[in-house]
Amino acid sequence: MGATRLAAAQTAPKAEKVQPARAVLAFPSYQQQVQGRPAPGNAPSLETLLAAVSPIAGKRADPNAIDLTACYRMAAIRWDQLKIDYQTLRAQQAVVTQTMSAFFPQFTWENMQSFQNTTGVIPTVSGVAVGTSQGYFSFNGINTTWLLFDSLRQQNRVAAARADASAQSYTMQRDYQMLYLNVAQAFYQELNYEGSVSILEDQIAALQGLVSELEYRLKIGRSRPADVFQGQANLAAAVAQREGYIGLMNQYKSTVNYYLGIGMDKINLKETQAFPASQSLEEYLVHVGSRPDVLAQLQLLRAQKAQLAVAIGNFGPRAGISGSYFLSHQPDSPVIWTVNIVTTMPLFTGGLLTATVREERALVHVAELQVENLKRTADQTLRIAFALFNAAVEQVLQYREQVEVSALYYAAQRDDFQRGVVQLLDVLVALNTYQQARLALHQNEMNARYQLINLFVQAGLTPTNIEATGLPLHNVLRTGPPVGPGTPPALKASIP
Repeated sequence: MGATRLAAAQTAPKAEKVQPARAVLAFPSYQQQVQGRPAPGNAPSLETLLAAVSPIAGKRADPNAIDLTACYRMAAIRWDQLKIDYQTLRAQQAVVTQTMSAFFPQFTWENMQSFQNTTGVIPTVSGVAVGTSQGYFSFNGINTTWLLFDSLRQQNRVAAARADASAQSYTMQRDYQMLYLNVAQAFYQELNYEGSVSILEDQIAALQGLVSELEYRLKIGRSRPADVFQGQANLAAAVAQREGYIGLMNQYKSTVNYYLGIGMDKINLKETQAFPASQSLEEYLVHVGSRPDVLAQLQLLRAQKAQLAVAIGNFGPRAGISGSYFLSHQPDSPVIWTVNIVTTMPLFTGGLLTATVREERALVHVAELQVENLKRTADQTLRIAFALFNAAVEQVLQYREQVEVSALYYAAQRDDFQRGVVQLLDVLVALNTYQQARLALHQNEMNARYQLINLFVQAGLTPTNIEATGLPLHNVLRTGPPVGPGTPPALKASIP
């Protein structure tokens, strides 16, 4: 009995060798080419499949495509909010000049024509009698006033105006960063759906070939109608999904055109940024305190403290000089010029000044709380952005592994089909798994790149003014090389 089993086991391999005809019959499409039906044997190799995982990688060398930095520069040139910020900053700088003008003497020319119905009235100019009126009096003169001392109220007004101008400067810088984030969101969403459409078109082309193969096999009795229906259903689902992505792609292409204003037909985007190396959260947290919006709030706090000092200075004395120089007067008078030194000091104002001080102190406390609240919010948003980016990178790494495994799965099923081991429907399932893995990898990679930009913005590291923005900001903004995704610091996770 054992000898019989041994003999059967030894003769089993020989039985496979004497049945080559079955393998040929299992692949009638390879032996009998049908016009218009692709041959599965012409499918690309595994290496080619892996090289084509990213649907947008080939656009990096396109000289006509524009990257995120170019999009940001073009958007900053035409962004109205930045122009509004710039004009507001100029207005604040003018307020500083207006406030400083109080330290200089003020000169005015005055002409007065006075008519009275009585005579013998002694007219006065600046409190000085200039003659006896005969019913008519006139003079031409130059008057002047000059502030000597006002308990440092004017100095504090200047400090408050300068702090307001500085706050507006930082606000404009933050608006630059927020514009960068908004442009990046539209940029990566457009690339996301553009790549998704490309992947689905690859899937649709492969499904069409497999459906043609199934239809042919149905005609020769090698496949069931259900297999054909399954392939057609998958093909219809892929086509419907592609149409949905086309609509979303056009939506975000319109958004990009809203920022750039070059026309939807000219929008051709490419991704050129690389993921940086690893870096800890603490290395980003140190930058939160110097984020432009935080600095702007600190300047507003300084301005409010200066306003409090102005209110306290109202209790002190005020001294100034006033004078007149008469160019001509009628009737004639021996008075040619007058100089008056005037000093005033409030004694009782019914509690007005005290209430004003209490109001300004309360506003200072409000500004202090706003600074602390903004710092806490900035710290929270930065931690969230850091967590979202690292989670997105981990997803990309996992999906890349899934794509590699799915490609091996698809290649194995295709090879087994060529040997007649599996049905063509198994190849269809493997193909769908591979293409869906590519789709998930691409979409998560675009999300990770956007989260990278978001991390930079929340840390305040993105550039505040790229050159050639069309606004003369180099004199009012901080100078220095921009720090951002073009020259990024390191991050926790990296993608080779």
